[in-house]
Amino acid sequence: MKYFHWLNFSNSSSLHRQTGFTLVEMSVVAAIIGFLSTALIINFSRTRIDIDQSANLIMAAVREAQTKAVSSTLYAGYNPCGYGLHYVSPTQFIIYVGQDASTVVCSSIANKNYQAGRDALLGIQSFSDPNIQFTAPFNDIFFLPPNPKTYLNNNASLNQPPITIQIRSIGGVCPQNCRTVYVYPSGKIEVQ
Repeated sequence: MKYFHWLNFSNSSSLHRQTGFTLVEMSVVAAIIGFLSTALIINFSRTRIDIDQSANLIMAAVREAQTKAVSSTLYAGYNPCGYGLHYVSPTQFIIYVGQDASTVVCSSIANKNYQAGRDALLGIQSFSDPNIQFTAPFNDIFFLPPNPKTYLNNNASLNQPPITIQIRSIGGVCPQNCRTVYVYPSGKIEVQ
C-alpha cells in the first residue's frame, strides 16, 4: 500500500510540474512574434516606398515630356510637334514624339494621341517593382510647343478635368495602397 501511495504522489507532482511554460518556451514564442512583427513592418514600409517611387517615376516622365516640348528639343535631327505619354499595359507606358514640324502644321493635327507608325518612341517605362501596376488605363497626355499647350486625350480646353493616373500594389486596397498622379489642362502635375 505504501508503494501505491508513493506512486500516486509521484504522478501528482509530475502533473503539477507540467502545467506552466518554461522560460525557454516563452523566449522562443517571444522571438517568433518579434521576428514576424519586424518582417510585417519592413514589408509594409517597403510597399509604401515602392508605390511612392513609382508615382515619382510617372510624374518625372510627364515632366520630361513637358520640358522637352517647352524647350522645343530636337529629336533625331528634326523639331517635333511635341511630346506625350501613352498607356501600354498595367505595368508600362511610353513617352512618344510627335511628327516632324517641318512636314506638317502641328496645330492642325486632329489626333495628337499616340499612333504607331506615325509617332516615334522616346522610351518605354516600366515599374521597377513587379507588384506595382496601374489601376486602369489612362488617356494620352500631349504637350505641343512652343507655349506649350497641354492636350488631354486630344482636348486642350482648360475647363476639362485632369487626367488621373492611379497606381497600386497588386492585391492592395485603395486609398491606403494607392497613389494618384493628376495632370491638369494647365500643365500642372501633382501626386496624392
